[in-house]
This record gives sequence, structure tokens and C-alpha cells, in this order.
Amino acid sequence: MRRTAWSNTDMSFVFAVLVILVIGGAVAYATGRWGGGLAPAEPELRPARTPSDFDVVLRGYRMDEVDARIADLEQQVADLRDGRRGEARG
Repeated sequence: MRRTAWSNTDMSFVFAVLVILVIGGAVAYATGRWGGGLAPAEPELRPARTPSDFDVVLRGYRMDEVDARIADLEQQVADLRDGRRGEARG
């Protein structure tokens, strides 16, 4: 019996091989093994650390840093409500 068209199994195999090749090529390109890879991030494009960033610990952020920041913000809000805009820390 002679086949004249590709069966579903043949097409699935070809499609799977193509998907594997595309994914492998993307990984090779991204890691720099083929085509030079992705350009490294420029230092000026990285976000700067701000005073509101907290150290990360096992269960989230350090509570003493968070509590101190909240107390500072509460004081700033109280200063602004009392009309002491010049005394409010920023």
C-alpha cells in the first residue's frame, strides 16, 4: 500500500521537531552561544535604589525597617495637616 499524503502522526512528529528546534535556537541565542546573544543591560537603565526599598528576608520585608518608614510617613502627614509644610521632612 502506497501513501500519497502525510498522515497525522507524521505531521505531529515534524511539528514537534520544529518546535524543539525553535526553542533550542531561542535559548542558544539568549545565552550567547549563537549569534552573540542579548546585549547586557546598561547601568543607567537599572532602577536606582530608593529610601523606600526594604531588605528582603525569609518572610517578606524586615519589619523594623517597614515600621520605621511608616512612622516617618505618619509624621510627615501629621506635619502637613498641622500646616507645618516647611517643617515636613521629605
